[in-house]
Amino acid sequence: MKKKYLLLEFAIVFIFLLLPPVFVTRAEIPPSLRKGAFSFAFLPQLLIAILLNFQWRKKTALTKRKSFEKHIAILKWGTITFGCLMLIFALILALQMIFGTSPAFSSSLSSSLVFEPRLLFFLSLALNFLAGAFFEEVLYREFFPKTLYTLLDGLSSDKMKLAVRIFVEASAVVIFAMAHRYMGIFAVANAALCAVALRNCYVKTDSAYTGTAVHFLYNMISLFFVLRPVMG
Repeated sequence: MKKKYLLLEFAIVFIFLLLPPVFVTRAEIPPSLRKGAFSFAFLPQLLIAILLNFQWRKKTALTKRKSFEKHIAILKWGTITFGCLMLIFALILALQMIFGTSPAFSSSLSSSLVFEPRLLFFLSLALNFLAGAFFEEVLYREFFPKTLYTLLDGLSSDKMKLAVRIFVEASAVVIFAMAHRYMGIFAVANAALCAVALRNCYVKTDSAYTGTAVHFLYNMISLFFVLRPVMG
């Protein structure tokens, strides 16, 4: 892939997808979800994630031995990452209790969503969460680091490789964490720690799919615990 095209693509994604969430001041809930109805709001994110993910997928077929090893790695690192995310969630909740604060996202959702026992509504919520998880894994754990590494490759000497690596990985974590600043300082800290765990999962499995599954489960479980009083 030519670097000129890659640079243009990176600039577009950075300006229109990565940068805007940093300046969000409150959670935006799709109107249909606020009414407790089915929502197709996940489709744009899903399409963008599929397109970005497609260009970075390996085209070489794996041998049976490597395929088996990859499946083992997926199970191993998926489990480890999920455990790490839940520990992070528990730690952040404990800190919030100690300092007497409550999750900002909780109050935002409780005043916006209509929790009704409708199958289509919960299916819509799950699909939006799944697409959102896939979108974030592709964008922050795959596209941003890989593209930035490719763009900086050749511009730095061998002595600068470590510095470039630290810069790229730290940038991905910071941008993802700051995209959650509308929920408060604890959410930023939570997102930063989760970003490290999920990025490590991507590196170990070389796939955004494992991180997506773990990310989705984490979001659904954390949503349940945070909004359990609201849902009754």
